[in-house]
Amino acid sequence: MRLTQPSSCRSDEFDVHRRIEEEMKDWCVLVTGGAAGVGRGLALEAARRGARVFIGDINDATETVSLIKSEGGSADSAIADVLDISSLKELVRRAQDRFGAVNVVVNNVGGGGASGRLWEANPEDVQRTFNVMILGTFNTIHVTGPVLIETAAAGGPAYLMNVGSEHSLGVPPHLPPLSSYTVSKYTSLGFTDTARRDFEGTGVNVSMLAPTWVLTESISKLLESSEQMRTMVGPYGQSPAEVAAKAFDGLLAGAYIIPTHPVIRGFALDHARDVMAAVQVLPIVDDDEHLHDGSGDASKCPVMPGMFD
Repeated sequence: MRLTQPSSCRSDEFDVHRRIEEEMKDWCVLVTGGAAGVGRGLALEAARRGARVFIGDINDATETVSLIKSEGGSADSAIADVLDISSLKELVRRAQDRFGAVNVVVNNVGGGGASGRLWEANPEDVQRTFNVMILGTFNTIHVTGPVLIETAAAGGPAYLMNVGSEHSLGVPPHLPPLSSYTVSKYTSLGFTDTARRDFEGTGVNVSMLAPTWVLTESISKLLESSEQMRTMVGPYGQSPAEVAAKAFDGLLAGAYIIPTHPVIRGFALDHARDVMAAVQVLPIVDDDEHLHDGSGDASKCPVMPGMFD
């Protein structure tokens, strides 16, 4: 005999779905790198939560826009290059003209193709990787930061999501060396930490997304072509939709870091313990008047007096 759920349960499920659709209703979400992959997944999820999505990508993002519109959402896109400040400024202008004040910036960059150990990687590939993933991340924050502060000052919700990776939390032991990529993604944590400090008191919330293998179009094709890759990656793969749902759940909850898969836990904790163990050998400073007393009062810095007044 087939059992049907009580109507109250089905009503609860509908209410939850409706709340998800309305929790970002009419927000403007700006997504870089949203033409495909993780960025596309994040753009689709934002739209499902009621946001109006503007996508900037060096590639044509009309397919992502069409997918959002096919589900009843609002979206638009423009060609933009995260290595070009003027291009990013134009992207922001177009997003504001189309959808109003920007509430969320999804800082998603990727590319370069560097792989192997540090002494094996092609220097040109490394330069390209660092340019896109480090400078591109900085450029996006540099251009959109004042816009988010303006939104928050006007009383609107304002969020920055830096798209990092499990590589942002340590060196994943279950992967072959991707050392330059790991370095570039590790800087996502540095950008997130400094952005949280820099935005303090402005009303802008900052989080970092840290997924493992995301089964994007390119990764899925790779798995189809290699049994070895399927065996290695299969247990850790997550769909873009699953990662994106966790991303926005974490962002709206004010999470500092948003890890998406349990495989990250072990090596990330090992790395954190190693750092703590190294620091804990230092003596404790008992002097409450010490210039580095942990208060975070930058005005006490003796190196650059007056700079923080």
